[in-house]
Amino acid sequence: MFPLAPIEPAKFIDQTRFPASETDISDKYGKVMKALEARIGAEYYDRIKKVQARVWSYGASVFPAYGLLYLDVLYEDWLSLVDIHPKFARDHSVHQPLTAYIVCKLLGGGNSDESFKIGGVSLLDKALDVILGSEESQYLRDRLKYYEPNSNLLSGDRELWKLVFYQTAMITAFYHDIGYPWEFIERMHSSLYDQILFFGQIPDNSDRIKAYIDEHKDELMFRPFYNYGKGGLTPEKINEVLFSTLLRNSHGLPGALAYWEYNDHYRLKENLHNKNTVKFCQEWSCLAILMHDMLDAYETKGAEFPCLDFKTDPLSYIIALADTLEDFNRPNATIVRDPKGNGSIISYSFPSLSVDLEEKDGKATIQFTMDPDPTIQENQKFFKSKDQKKLFDPGGYFDLKSLGLNTLTIEVK
Repeated sequence: MFPLAPIEPAKFIDQTRFPASETDISDKYGKVMKALEARIGAEYYDRIKKVQARVWSYGASVFPAYGLLYLDVLYEDWLSLVDIHPKFARDHSVHQPLTAYIVCKLLGGGNSDESFKIGGVSLLDKALDVILGSEESQYLRDRLKYYEPNSNLLSGDRELWKLVFYQTAMITAFYHDIGYPWEFIERMHSSLYDQILFFGQIPDNSDRIKAYIDEHKDELMFRPFYNYGKGGLTPEKINEVLFSTLLRNSHGLPGALAYWEYNDHYRLKENLHNKNTVKFCQEWSCLAILMHDMLDAYETKGAEFPCLDFKTDPLSYIIALADTLEDFNRPNATIVRDPKGNGSIISYSFPSLSVDLEEKDGKATIQFTMDPDPTIQENQKFFKSKDQKKLFDPGGYFDLKSLGLNTLTIEVK
């Protein structure tokens, strides 16, 4: 059961992911353990830390990767409900259905009269105008034609498109974060690229990635990797390096791939009368799942990866906007040591009491009404200012002009 030679776990650390020095590694370990202590209380933590020291040492000696994974496991298990955060902890368990609720409100439940309006025109109708007539969205109609050349949708049936678009948007919202578990797995998998395990040879998956792209390159989710085909680009010019990078460093791309594969293998049936339309809608969902988490790619790659453009991709635009708006209803967790020394007291609060989206004369405002607690106000204003700069300022991820807006400003009160 014991290894043949002693090991030094600190040397296993992938220096591109973790701090370079053993001191920094120790500090990171300490922060995670401190967060764990706050959640379970002193009595149980005292029991755990003694055993954990032996478990970590033995686990790392028998299976060296255990030492690399331990912090991620502690962190991500908690993240599934409430994440360890330097300012506050956010509940993620109901985020997807609540995002679907925001989509429902933005699109008026599929009713144009109830949909959010910009310049007097409903967001739902703006999306339909793009889908039916925008030159930039021709790729959507072409893809539908590939699946179903005689589709009633191609004849311009606006009411049918309205139904298809709304239902696709709602389903996409429900599953837009499906890639998080894969992101966790890939981060752990990257830790295994180690001299002990691979004797200095990092496995090369480029051939597998290229083969997958060659097989699926015409699907909608690959369009952003060659800027939706703008400028005469062809599928053969897909940015494979960016694709490979995002496969390990985002939850958008893994989510899109997983959503397609799961549905393709387990949901579609041969006797489904509208299976071709369903396949088109699933590809469309995959595109939006991808694009909702591509801010980092846009910031680092610039013109090599497109921003969110409503006239090109209205579904992705709406899903990403709803994802941002839903932040008001994600409760914070306050964790306090039980004064009796037996566990912790965890209470939940909503830092933002409400959010309103308004528009007048091309100027839109997202107004978060905050909890009056000064600490909560300070934290939320900090994060909302970061969202403003990255998402809605000039050069941000959302192209406001394509939606008919001049400005979109986040306000906190």
